[in-house]
Amino acid sequence: MRIVDARSLDAAELAASLQLQQRLDRQRDPGLPVTPAAELRATFDDDATDHCRHQRVVAFTDGNAAAAIGHVEFNTDAANANLAGVEITPTDDRTAAAVLAELLRRARHDGRTSVIAWGDHTPAADAFWTGLGAELRYTEQESRLDMASVDPELMAGWIAAGPADLELVHWARRCPEDRIDALVATANAMNDAPTDDLEIADTVIDAAMVRAEIEARAARGLEYHGVLAVTADGEAAGTTEVFVSRHRPAASWQWSTVVLPAHRGRGIGRWVKAAMWQRLRATEPEVTTLQTGNAASNAHMLAINIEMGFKPTHLTGCWQADLETLDRALG
Repeated sequence: MRIVDARSLDAAELAASLQLQQRLDRQRDPGLPVTPAAELRATFDDDATDHCRHQRVVAFTDGNAAAAIGHVEFNTDAANANLAGVEITPTDDRTAAAVLAELLRRARHDGRTSVIAWGDHTPAADAFWTGLGAELRYTEQESRLDMASVDPELMAGWIAAGPADLELVHWARRCPEDRIDALVATANAMNDAPTDDLEIADTVIDAAMVRAEIEARAARGLEYHGVLAVTADGEAAGTTEVFVSRHRPAASWQWSTVVLPAHRGRGIGRWVKAAMWQRLRATEPEVTTLQTGNAASNAHMLAINIEMGFKPTHLTGCWQADLETLDRALG
């Protein structure tokens, strides 16, 4: 087995990696189009999303077939300078262990001491990570919405019930400069979202980070759409965000939905989600489904999504351990 940095793949290696990714796509999400080559290349080149630096590797068999894709990310905020996140595509334990050893080597070189591994929460994945000494610290429910199946009258009712003292602001691609401060406030309010037992610090977001994140996702072919609820003074009350995939719109994501503490309990979450649905139906007809993820412990947001029509598809997990613990187990 050989492990190759994903940014240095030749044409044959990229084709083999794409074959692997598309096979995994069909197994995991048979209702969605598979990853095209341009999207996989953009993912391999990504080094800025989620306020992280990214490195990816591909493991090849002796016959030059791609066996697994590994991903390690390094938080760029000082509060989480000890953390490395790792992800390994579903594979056999022997291949996963070899890929993990390489990801840990890179994490150690970057000065990281704690590792959070994520992926589908399956019995095999749980056995692999707990067998190495990691603990399951967080689970997330992934769900999918068929845009055409949403009840328009229900959405109209959610919008009509929106607070009269607030207004909705919409935009696509880039947030208007006069709304950046409000968007920053909602980004920091996401620190209230459950992280269960993960040992992870809050990330404090500023305007430069918001702009950089939007541009980084655009470089991956993910176009930003925002709906922001604001007061008469322009202060944030809540928001929802969607990233429309220009590579395959049906694989688009509803990202953060958040209401600031002073405005919770007023129906703003439903209001902004309904307004986003209406906007996408009018302006993005190729978006036929939306995917989203919520902490399994976030009963309130899960209930809103179910009421809207989201259907649960997968449960993902995050397992955490000290890097030294994983090293010893692999050794």
